[in-house]
Amino acid sequence: MKADYLLKSNAIFTSNEDRPFAGGVAVSGNRIAAVLRGDEVDQYEAETVLDYGDKMIMPGFVDAHDHYFFGAISASEYVCNEVADSTSEAEAVRIMKEHADAHPDHKRYVGVGWFPSTWNDAPLPTKESLDEVFPDRPVYMICADFHTFWMNSKALEEAGITADMKPRSGRVGVDENGEMNGLLFEPDAFLPAMNMVHDFEPEIFMQINEAFLAGIAQYGVTSLSEMAADPYVDKVHKKYQTMKQMDKEGRLNARLHIFTDLIGCEFDAANAWREEFSSEKFRVCGVKGFIDGATSTYSALLLEPYADRPDTCGLNVPNFPPEVMGEAVVKANAAGLPVRIHCSDEGSVRMALDFYQASREANGPHGLKNTVEHIETIHPDDIPRFKELDVIPSMQPLHLPLDVMEKPRRVGMERCRWEWAHRSLLDAGAKLAFGTDYPVVDFNPYPTLYAAMTRCNEDGTPASVNPEECITLAESLIAYTKDAAAAYSRDDIGVLEEGKLADIIVVNKNLFELTPEEINNCQTDMTMFDGNIIFERK
Repeated sequence: MKADYLLKSNAIFTSNEDRPFAGGVAVSGNRIAAVLRGDEVDQYEAETVLDYGDKMIMPGFVDAHDHYFFGAISASEYVCNEVADSTSEAEAVRIMKEHADAHPDHKRYVGVGWFPSTWNDAPLPTKESLDEVFPDRPVYMICADFHTFWMNSKALEEAGITADMKPRSGRVGVDENGEMNGLLFEPDAFLPAMNMVHDFEPEIFMQINEAFLAGIAQYGVTSLSEMAADPYVDKVHKKYQTMKQMDKEGRLNARLHIFTDLIGCEFDAANAWREEFSSEKFRVCGVKGFIDGATSTYSALLLEPYADRPDTCGLNVPNFPPEVMGEAVVKANAAGLPVRIHCSDEGSVRMALDFYQASREANGPHGLKNTVEHIETIHPDDIPRFKELDVIPSMQPLHLPLDVMEKPRRVGMERCRWEWAHRSLLDAGAKLAFGTDYPVVDFNPYPTLYAAMTRCNEDGTPASVNPEECITLAESLIAYTKDAAAAYSRDDIGVLEEGKLADIIVVNKNLFELTPEEINNCQTDMTMFDGNIIFERK
């Protein structure tokens, strides 16, 4: 038998089993022709035979939750990511000034990564500190949790933000005099600002995308998503058409899955987009909604009051009346659209599961892959409901060390027994889907594997109060490949199996022979996407 490629290794991990085996993978065209064990590799001839020895061959990583378009921008020169290293408001402004001085030709400046917990829970920043340094050019500073914008006066003016704006959800920050303080909370409120951040000439937009795709290929990430819940407007449609053109021209080196707005959804329009954008590499998959925000700004929905703010279970949440979102979920599923809902904490998780239960009661067992996104804390009573309702918990293990022990301060030690409860969800029969929420954390998958296995910071210190929620390497890999693909309603990726799409990577070592600390420092030596080698480490 003949193939285009025969990839051989002493460690083949298929994501269908818990351990690797010696053998090979034959590839013909853009599909896997066979997965071979032991001497079975001698049955195949190939134009190209590559023997990787003890390096591990596995499916390409499927990142179940990303913000692709802004992620691509974040990886470019147009964003200052060093803001994430700031430990105070003043330091963040200083870092941004250094970036601006290095890029004097940019018409606006964007920084990403400031975070209240790394500022020792200092008060939230205001526009005054930015105005002092940037009086004449717009500056957009995006919080690491991607639920808060901090802007100067020029940015507020450019984006058309006014104190009396009434977004569908979220709010415009004002001071005691009712004047805007430069803060915008939640996606609906900062949508005009995000539109300005995305404002590039078409040729620059194409360059940004191609550079980003080349970057993620080096990490072995072959599938990802846009989870911003884009609205149904012409500007978005044109952006998707640009990506479709890149796909047609063979310039898409990853599979991109789009989830558009749930609440503003005209379901006929959503399905029309899903039909128009439906290739193996670029597709609209379903819809996305937000129940709450983030604990850092007290906009996550809890079942009981915050430990450090006993006056609230969450500010301005849920984002929409439960009856409005619940009805939207039922209608979306009835229209054949899978739903994904942002739920940071226990209160929103329960609400989302209630919506999905109502949908099953109204629509019957529809088979759609609904998900709950993030699940940073959960009430133990809700853990078995994921299997019962056939709902996927889509989680990001690297957010645990990012949290820097913020959860114990915000929700209290008792409820933190159920923070990032990976082990409990798996033991209850749920299928985890892992991702990064990039650019909240980097798309390099190996630190995510380390975090899931150890629940530790990079230096080995505990990042959580519940080490019993660790999971194994095999479970982590399956959550990052086969079961992550299920969150995209796909069974043709994320696994090495005859007939599946040939998205295959080679890790520089056999992960199953390493300590978690060694896995954290691994790298991808080869990435094959759609049957073509798109990256080889020199």
